[in-house]
Amino acid sequence: GEAFSGGAADPTALQLQADEIYGMEEALAARVSAAFRAQNWEEQSLLCVKAAVRRTKLLEDAASVMEQYSHDYRTKKRRLEVRFEGESGFDAASGTEAGVTRGFYADVAEALLSRDNVQGSTSLSSLSSMTVTDGKRMHQPLPLWISDVDESDQAIVPTPRADPGSGIGIYPRPLGPGSPWKPAVLQKFRFIGRLFAAALRDGFVFPLPLSASFLKLVQGCTKICSRSQSRRRPSSSSGSFSETSHSSSSSSAGSSQIRHISTEEGAVMLENMNNTPYNKGSADAFDSRKLHNKDLPRPGFVGGEVFAVEAVICSKLDEINSDSCLSEKERVRRREEVANDPSFAREAFGKVYDCSFIEYFDGKIFVDPLDPSQDANAHPLCIDYDRPITIDNVQEWVYLSKQFILFDGVIDQARAFRQGIADFYPAESLSLFSPDELQNYVCGSGDCVDLWNEDAIRALLKLDGGKGAAEALVAVAAMGGEGGAALSRRFGPNSPTIGYLVRALLEAEIKERRQFLSFVTSVPIVTPGKIEVVPIVSPMGDFLPMNDPSCLPRSNTCARRLYIPKFDSYEMFSKVFWAVVKEESRFKGFYEWRGS
Repeated sequence: GEAFSGGAADPTALQLQADEIYGMEEALAARVSAAFRAQNWEEQSLLCVKAAVRRTKLLEDAASVMEQYSHDYRTKKRRLEVRFEGESGFDAASGTEAGVTRGFYADVAEALLSRDNVQGSTSLSSLSSMTVTDGKRMHQPLPLWISDVDESDQAIVPTPRADPGSGIGIYPRPLGPGSPWKPAVLQKFRFIGRLFAAALRDGFVFPLPLSASFLKLVQGCTKICSRSQSRRRPSSSSGSFSETSHSSSSSSAGSSQIRHISTEEGAVMLENMNNTPYNKGSADAFDSRKLHNKDLPRPGFVGGEVFAVEAVICSKLDEINSDSCLSEKERVRRREEVANDPSFAREAFGKVYDCSFIEYFDGKIFVDPLDPSQDANAHPLCIDYDRPITIDNVQEWVYLSKQFILFDGVIDQARAFRQGIADFYPAESLSLFSPDELQNYVCGSGDCVDLWNEDAIRALLKLDGGKGAAEALVAVAAMGGEGGAALSRRFGPNSPTIGYLVRALLEAEIKERRQFLSFVTSVPIVTPGKIEVVPIVSPMGDFLPMNDPSCLPRSNTCARRLYIPKFDSYEMFSKVFWAVVKEESRFKGFYEWRGS
């Protein structure tokens, strides 16, 4: 039979004890508030501002809420509390235990990765005729992230940087200054920055897996002073260009500026860099003082060919160019040998087939390396962009591609994100954290769900009710629908039901594990605090068997509590448990449990 841990059996005594504890808490809160008032301080974290959003218009309503919230001097100092229209669930706890608000941040993060709201690998030029400058049309799919997608093509997935020690994360889709998408994209990044700021301040996790490389750029973007440089603007009626002097720090989203680097200038630029190996020294030559070649996408993922070519091709060219014993004729021969080497794909991308550099870059020109069209409609990297990429100019292409991916194409997004932070408090406060710390603490990265074993799963679970179970009895009875006996009973570590749960999570796919976390905590990642597993019992304390629909697994996200009825076998447990979890993940919603 089930092994239950002991507990108090007298609900009346527990209620009196809970009332006494609640009274002590209220008295302490009153004394703290009085102390603050005596110093002419106002403790805003004890207050909250409430907002309601529609689940069917989540991003639009969230953007409207954050716009109003961030511009009201008094209310923006208060903790944000959110509920969903048409759903009876509410935050029954304060702070980070506010399950509905915690779920709000998680649902917005999920929406910002959905292909319903984010463009995939479609060429940006093919969609340029659409009206995208109306900032209010926040629901329109936008080119927010580099578009690595899952197998179903339903969501953007986080990917690693070229640095072997980097974690996974999403990185902004680089855009040219003249992109018609840019105004709406920048508005979206400011919105994301506001959410990030509010979550960080209030202690919530905003589980949007931002790349640490992007967060590093956000931290340092105000210190970057790009030198003014000559650029050319393509005429709308002809192929001629007009000169304009411009600093990239004040780029206009409506203009069509491009880097003014011709073939001759590129040759001089590369000649000046020959004192150091190209694949190690060129990153430091950028306007960017923060990002380097290891912040590029990793080979094998979208955009990874830039780092791959730099590491494999450019390093070999450096060796050829630095060998003073070689004649010019021998240098040409060796360069051609590198260009035609069929092992390029194997060495650069780990492929299992032969493909040379010449074959791989056939048809590619000096335009946005992430644009699949690779034609004149893509964003140009330089003035004479229509040149084919060859072994003789590939170093210039790598340089310009890195400049575009690591700085020119993303710096405005970083500044917009930083402005969203500044809407709540000084963005300089981000310097208190490293980029990895921001990624882990705010975005919740690095929870290693894919590495779960039995010990890791059991470590997530709280089986005995914990030290505060008694004082929580009355509140949880109201929220969870159980009487005193419900909380006086707990599963023991050797309970068959706990064994069923552990086995189900061990056998689950990563997606199912995250669905389980969302079901119990409203966030699809591991967050501080254990998950309390409680048996569903009768008022007399009897363990109730599963009975569809009145006695099914359910959860209380504020309390991180999972209620489970009795199952006769693992097979039945697994079938019912995952059916409930997956349907809840599919339809979502926060509702009070009012009993059968």
